Amino acid sequence: MGNGGGVVIQNGMILDGVYQIVREIGRGGTGIIYLAEHLRLNKRVVVKKIKEHFVGQINGRAEVDILKRLHHSYLPQVYDFLVIGGSIYTVMEYIEGKDLQYYLDRKYSFPEETVKKWLLQLAEVLVYLHSQNPPILHSDIKPGNIMITGSGDVCLIDFNISLDGETSKDVQGVSPWYAAPEQYERAQNIIYRQEDHIVLDGRMDIYSLGATFYRMMTGYLPSPAEDQSLLLDAMDIAYSDGLKAILSRMLKPEPSRRYASAQKLKRALEDVCRMDPVYRRYGYLQLTVMFGWILCVIAGALCIYYGSWQNTVENWRQAYRSLYLASENQEESTVIAEGTDILNDFTYRSYLSKNEGKKAEVLNIVGESYFRQEKYADAAACYREAWEIEKAKSEYLENYIVALIRDGQYEEAAGAAQSGEGRETLSAETQSLISMELAWMSGKTENAQEELDAYIKNAERTGDHHLMVNAGLLLADIYMEEEEYQEAVTVLEEAMRLSEGKDTRRRLGEAAYLAAERCDHEVSRRAYLSRALECYEGLNQSKSPSYEDRLNLALIQRALNKYESSNLTLKEMYAEYPDEYVIPMWMCYNYLDMAKEKKDYGKYEKELKFRYQDCKHIYDMQGEKNESMEELEKIMNSLEG
Repeated sequence: MGNGGGVVIQNGMILDGVYQIVREIGRGGTGIIYLAEHLRLNKRVVVKKIKEHFVGQINGRAEVDILKRLHHSYLPQVYDFLVIGGSIYTVMEYIEGKDLQYYLDRKYSFPEETVKKWLLQLAEVLVYLHSQNPPILHSDIKPGNIMITGSGDVCLIDFNISLDGETSKDVQGVSPWYAAPEQYERAQNIIYRQEDHIVLDGRMDIYSLGATFYRMMTGYLPSPAEDQSLLLDAMDIAYSDGLKAILSRMLKPEPSRRYASAQKLKRALEDVCRMDPVYRRYGYLQLTVMFGWILCVIAGALCIYYGSWQNTVENWRQAYRSLYLASENQEESTVIAEGTDILNDFTYRSYLSKNEGKKAEVLNIVGESYFRQEKYADAAACYREAWEIEKAKSEYLENYIVALIRDGQYEEAAGAAQSGEGRETLSAETQSLISMELAWMSGKTENAQEELDAYIKNAERTGDHHLMVNAGLLLADIYMEEEEYQEAVTVLEEAMRLSEGKDTRRRLGEAAYLAAERCDHEVSRRAYLSRALECYEGLNQSKSPSYEDRLNLALIQRALNKYESSNLTLKEMYAEYPDEYVIPMWMCYNYLDMAKEKKDYGKYEKELKFRYQDCKHIYDMQGEKNESMEELEKIMNSLEG
């Protein structure tokens, strides 16, 4: 179900006979990043595959040679440059540690000495890069591209090659929140093919560095649409006036008002301690001059406060409603984006501080989205914060513990469940269910099915539908792992009767499809397929169904010999996913089966050959192996012969 969907690099694949892919570890503005093993040197490296639409903009080895000659304490070393099957890869040093985004996501606070140390180190990196001939512009400085090493230093990663002083003709990747205003403007000019005279220089990197540290120091996401320097000046944060003044200048929307060079920024940082008294005296002078004016406006401010507060409440209600609807439709990218915006938006901060229960609700919704995407560590972080806000909510604690279990953090999960707060908050029944899930996830599955059956019957007697559903989903997971798909369908049907959520519907659709594949009796097989079809038709009625749900619908339609319906679903998908060879591949199989059914190959020959041309071209470019595609090639070759 849903296999073969455009994965070019697979775990275990060896590139150029040297670099064995371990796993994907991230995605940057211009490429996909993988952890790999250098087989000859027995060391870990990072392989970055440049996204296809940037390949034509890269000047081959010449540009990588520029990067390979770079040597700096706070930069990774670039080792190699590969061209394989039309794809371009760079290989560089693997940096041990976590990126800055990891710490921001977990709400770390950073003391001033640490902030100054990291900011100065990164300014030194920019001085080094910008002084190259030609200058190297990073162009994508953000928390995710700053590694914090085991020694407590920084390392700036993920270069966008083709962005030096001579070749920065295009915007390679514009990261939301952190790109400089001129980067956004230039990107818009390029996208809409408008006349463009903007020249990007080192001040772009200075802005992005400032935006990153604005996020660290204030907790708010920066926005190039606003003058962050003005917002920063008004904030009461635990950092010196000198440091705030430097950051404020880095964030000026107009490049001419920022530091003229990274060297000047570095000097200002080195003098930051000496600057503090000067800025304080300046602040006192400003305060004296403006004191009378402030008295005049206080009355007006009090008058508009109530109206402003009401406006904030209304905006909050609209934002929360939008988030809730996105969650109901399981539009995961929208949930994460809108939930993050709500939690970090300056205008909602005061409302959420007075209504902490609402903040916990938002965190729980975002956590559920991460959980559905199987990003269990992120889900656990959200659930934990929600629970810490509302300790009495057993739901939040239960969600937190289950996310820890799914992430493999069994000791932490057991500790949370058995802590004093856990025993006080969770019911005995919930504690029992968590114990069963812990046992299953840690491989102790003896008698698990019998215990869960008994547990569900007891929950049914007490009328606790929530526990019945959760226990049913766990039992279904066990049946699925044991490949007992018919039993899984039975359990999931009962869960659907009690709680008709999308996740349950998707699980039921998958279990019914797999049960049909194992069924020898044709009537039963079609009954399971029909149930799977109902599930995926329901999932595809949402505003923006996922790629997997749409492809699975097409495959179930095909399994039921509804070839025209299947192709209609696939054609709609292909308009949105033109780089996925799997879609036209299944169209070809449908045309072949229709021709066989109608005994009229000529009727479908033209469309079949057209679609085969599509999938063959994409498949050959991607260079992966797929059994269904290989079989289709044999069929088409035999027809040609």
